[in-house]
Amino acid sequence: MPAVYTFTHNHSDILNALVEVFSIGRGTMREQWTTQAEILVEPVGWDALWKLSKRFCKKFEVRFPCIALISVMSVDFEELTADVDVLSVQHESVSLPERVTNVPLIELWPTVKQREEFVNAEGTAQFIDLMRFFYENIWMPWDDQDNKVLLPKTVEDRMSLWLELHNGSIPNSVARSIIMLRNSAINAHEKLRELDSSLCDGGIADDDDSLLPSNYISQCAVMNANLDSLMPKWSLYEDPLVREHYLALARVKWQENKSKRNVVALWQGGSINEFTNISTCLRAKVSKEQNLMIMVSAEEGLSLDPEEVVFCSSDYEVPEMPFSRISLCTFNGATLRASEMRSCLLMLSEDCRVQDLTLNCALVNTIIVMRAGELLIRNCKLSDDSLNCQSDFAQGIVAMSEAKIIIENCTFENFYSGLVVHEGAQVELRNCEIKRCGVGIQMYSGSHVKLHATAISDCTEQSIRCELGPNADSKTAGMDGLEVASNCKIGAGNLQKEVLIVKQDNIMS
Repeated sequence: MPAVYTFTHNHSDILNALVEVFSIGRGTMREQWTTQAEILVEPVGWDALWKLSKRFCKKFEVRFPCIALISVMSVDFEELTADVDVLSVQHESVSLPERVTNVPLIELWPTVKQREEFVNAEGTAQFIDLMRFFYENIWMPWDDQDNKVLLPKTVEDRMSLWLELHNGSIPNSVARSIIMLRNSAINAHEKLRELDSSLCDGGIADDDDSLLPSNYISQCAVMNANLDSLMPKWSLYEDPLVREHYLALARVKWQENKSKRNVVALWQGGSINEFTNISTCLRAKVSKEQNLMIMVSAEEGLSLDPEEVVFCSSDYEVPEMPFSRISLCTFNGATLRASEMRSCLLMLSEDCRVQDLTLNCALVNTIIVMRAGELLIRNCKLSDDSLNCQSDFAQGIVAMSEAKIIIENCTFENFYSGLVVHEGAQVELRNCEIKRCGVGIQMYSGSHVKLHATAISDCTEQSIRCELGPNADSKTAGMDGLEVASNCKIGAGNLQKEVLIVKQDNIMS
């Protein structure tokens, strides 16, 4: 895929640019963006990378995320969308329609190299970049209400909140609550859009209530009531004066909880015998210094910043939030899965443990992303049991540059890449099995992988793939970062054939 325009701006630059957008005229939020887009966005003929939203991934039945190279055939400035022709898809096995309509401009990244010589791709990219920041970080669903004017002061207040969320001014547990509140509002808004879209697809006229599905009105009422209930909660954080008072109280509570070593047991209920067995397990597991809480909601339990979570029911949906310094385990076996389509199941950092769990990849692209720090994974099964095969490019574990991971007695099954190890990361596998993957282990220059009593089998492309940097010498670099003990079984057993060494692709994703 070709290179795209990227921009780095500080907080003040972004704020000034957004305030300028909403200081011109007195139209609605959409009208303000439309006015600027008509001036700054090329109407036709520019190439871009399209990073498909979850909505389009669901529509075309492809795994999120998905990237395609497109050409813009026309821009609808009122709707801030484009009709595009799909030129190619990052992964050849993924198929998209040749023409797609109503693609939001914020899903497009104009490419540096353009086929049309006189296209102002950089100016178009800079405007879309600003609008994308607004929708991803500042926008709230009620901003789209009819005739509502978004004032520059509101933008300034939300920008101030965004800055505090990212500079550590707000305690992690409170920051997670704010982010989850915003995500809940956006999810309710998306479900309303999906309901309306289903009516359009079914050809039902807006004024023909007799043809509406029986549960349509009740579902819309529930979603609208949900949005209405979230607005006053959001106002606690949006107004700087109210936020300062509220956060002062929250910090006191956070300091009290911080001094406690919280253990959360998640249980959805069951028989008295099951409760007795769980209680016996927790008595043995929880020390006198720890504070035990038994909860039903994974979202509420995980928001308490516990040092350990024990899943006591057999199946749990895990909310989308980053975790650090946490241990995840189970009473008697549990499966963790995502509640809806997203990028990864668990985003981890610092010192973490994951034990005795089944981690399901059906709705995510990656099961675990370890950003930095140490991670121990023991007695876990990581698998993709969806109807899609490994060509959908699902990944088991991704180790980023500062990650150190030990994996013991685990099974990886039916991924495109079982394990991805980036430059600077260290991964050790002990008594593990990787099977039915496209590539068992994908590693990059400067990474280190150590295998002991580990088997890799039935990989359709390669057991181990080592990608070297563009300046690396394949003759000398070779497998310097790979250690394979004699008690391992790698494919058919011939490492020279089972390990592929290639130069790194020059692809931006």
